Amino acid sequence: MSIGLITILLFGGLLTLLLLGIPVTFSLGSITVVLTYLVEGPDSLYTVATTTYQQITSPTLMTIPLFLIMGNFLVKSGISELMYNGLSYWLSGLRGGLAIVSIGVCVSLAMCGGFGPGILTMGLVAVPAMLKHGYSKNIALGSVMAGGVLGEIIPPAIIMIIFAFIARISIGKLFFGGFIPGLLLACLYIIFIVITGIINPLALPKTTVDVSWSMRFRVLKEITLPALLVLLVLGSIFKGIATPTEAAAVGALGSIIICAIYGKLSKEVIKESCLETLKITGMALWILIPATLLGVFYVSVGAQDMIMELIDSLSVNRYVILFCMQIILLIFGMFMDDYAVVTICAPIMLPIATLLGFDPIWFSILFILNMQMAYMTPPFGWALIMMKAVAPPDVTTRDIWKSIPPFVLIQFFVLLLVMIFPALATWLPNRMF
Repeated sequence: MSIGLITILLFGGLLTLLLLGIPVTFSLGSITVVLTYLVEGPDSLYTVATTTYQQITSPTLMTIPLFLIMGNFLVKSGISELMYNGLSYWLSGLRGGLAIVSIGVCVSLAMCGGFGPGILTMGLVAVPAMLKHGYSKNIALGSVMAGGVLGEIIPPAIIMIIFAFIARISIGKLFFGGFIPGLLLACLYIIFIVITGIINPLALPKTTVDVSWSMRFRVLKEITLPALLVLLVLGSIFKGIATPTEAAAVGALGSIIICAIYGKLSKEVIKESCLETLKITGMALWILIPATLLGVFYVSVGAQDMIMELIDSLSVNRYVILFCMQIILLIFGMFMDDYAVVTICAPIMLPIATLLGFDPIWFSILFILNMQMAYMTPPFGWALIMMKAVAPPDVTTRDIWKSIPPFVLIQFFVLLLVMIFPALATWLPNRMF
């Protein structure tokens, strides 16, 4: 069977199954196993079994539940809410301070491996507080959603771990690559909030609560330990003291200790944190296994040679191909979960980008930045759906959709910046490795 026919059967069959509503995991797994059997014979099923076992026992995957445990304990125990209250004291009286605090807490949760927790927690805590103080819905909702999706690009993002595993690139390099674009996004969000407050003071009124300096210093204890934990985990990775897996283990243990110190380590917190971790880890593994099988099969039948010949035959500029891939990713991301997009597109697009001469870490960061933007893009942006689930009853879907354009434009601007200046994504990894 020719590689061309295999490609048509593989992706045509996958698209058909997805359109029929079959979950990505079962669509990928079934079409890959069937084609493996038809092309390589019955003996190939042994390879399927051994490959599956090797993948699910990979030490790299241990980082997923460990980072999730770290973030979930801080969220389920209510420590993230204490962080929000503590930071809001320090920015009390500053126009737009509550929105800036929301971004700051979301960055902290992102550094604990969380994407959903940022939106869900701040949606329950920060959005009602901002609306109560007279903030415009656009800023209150948009700042929380934009801050929440920073968990897609700021390390140690779970999607980065999954991408690195599927694409077979260094997790450490990918973490370093996302650090500068992630912080740049956070800074631009804050700058936008400050400028909005200057141009339209009614949209961002100053908080009227009188907070003394003694109160500010008193709440430092609610911020200090989680901040130290984040510095310990990321610092140990950045300094090369620990591998991502080892740092994740330290972070998981550290978050449990912090919960105990704050008196928040109840049976309910342990139960909810572990269940949430199991759910997300299980989902990730269910997607990773068939994705790996697809990659192994497609490479074994000569996919890379076909891709190289196809690229050699094209006469268009390589940046045109790069732009087309970004458009495809954005469209996919608007209708599919980011794990599914990574599973389907990363094994195909990264080899193409590499053959075109693009830096794999740079392209990977562009890929993930695109996924982050898709998370805030209608009609099925997951950030919008999560916000609707936790927002106050008077917040409509229209309100949520209206709040996103300026923040999506900032994300698009950063995507273009990283595309034009690759050093934003490659300088730190190259310096550290």
